[in-house]
Amino acid sequence: MAFQLQRVVFDMRRFLLIISIITTSLLPVEQTEAACAADSDGVITVTDNSCSVQPDSYGITMYKMYFCTSAPTAATTSDEADISSCVLVFDAGETGSRVDMTGTGDAGAFSGATFIRPEPNTYTHGYMLIDNVFYVQYAAKFNESKEGSKTGTDNGVYCGTLAGTGNESTGQSTTCGSSAITAGEWGAQLTSFNGSASCLAIVTASNLNNTGADITGVLETSAGLRTSDCSDVDKLSGIQTFGSPVVITKNLKTIDVAFGISEGMTIWENGSTPPVINMGSGPFQAVITAVNY
Repeated sequence: MAFQLQRVVFDMRRFLLIISIITTSLLPVEQTEAACAADSDGVITVTDNSCSVQPDSYGITMYKMYFCTSAPTAATTSDEADISSCVLVFDAGETGSRVDMTGTGDAGAFSGATFIRPEPNTYTHGYMLIDNVFYVQYAAKFNESKEGSKTGTDNGVYCGTLAGTGNESTGQSTTCGSSAITAGEWGAQLTSFNGSASCLAIVTASNLNNTGADITGVLETSAGLRTSDCSDVDKLSGIQTFGSPVVITKNLKTIDVAFGISEGMTIWENGSTPPVINMGSGPFQAVITAVNY
C-alpha cells in the first residue's frame, strides 16, 4: 500500500544536529573526529591536522529503506544481506533518489521515490541502502595560509571545495586563494572505512551518543556483496538498532525522518608549508519517529 500523500508523508524538514558513526572519515575507525576550532568571526583552525565541521550542504542518494522486527544480517563477501525480517518503506529503484540538506534550511523531497506504509508492528531495527558518493559544499576563512589540493599552486587563507568527484583518500577536492572562495559541489567517493591505509569494508559503532542505538556500515558491490578489496564499491548499507523501537499503529499520521549533519564534513591537512588541505564527507545520522493522530 502506497502512502496517501495527504495523510502519511515522510517529513524531511526536521533537522537534529546529532553525530553518528556511519564513519566516512579518513581516520582509523577507532579514532573520533573533534570539531574544528572557530573564533567569533568564524575563522577556522584545523586542529590536530584533522577535524570536522558542518558543511554548507550535504547530499546523499538513497535507494531503499526498511523497517525490521529483528536484526538483519549484514552482507558478506559471498552472501547478500539477510533482510527477511524487514518491510520496505522507501523505494527509489535502481537509480536512487537524492536529497540535499543544510544545517539552517529545509531539505528537498526525495523525488521519484515511492513511500510504502508499513504494517502496524514494533520495529526494532532499520536497514538503509545509499550511494557511496556523498555530495558536500563548504568554504571558509582559515587562521593561516593553506594550499589547495588541486593540481598547481593556489594558496591563501580562503579555501573551499571544488566542483567534481573523486576518491576521498586521493581526490583533489579543494582550492585556496587570497579572497573568498565560492564553494563547488564535491562528490566524495567512499571506498574504505580506513581511507588509503587499508581496505576496511565493515564497521560497527555501539550506543551512539548514549542513546542505546547501534549501527553497522557495510561497503557493497553492485551485486550486493561486501567488497573484498575495496576496488568495486558501489553502495553503502547501514543496519541500525533503534535506541527506542519505532511503533507503527493503525493511527499512523506521519513518519519523520531527520538527518543530523552537524559534523558532516572532515577537513584534513598535511605537514607541508603551507599545509595542503583536503575536504571530504563526514558522519550523519537518520533519526526516525512515528507520529500518530
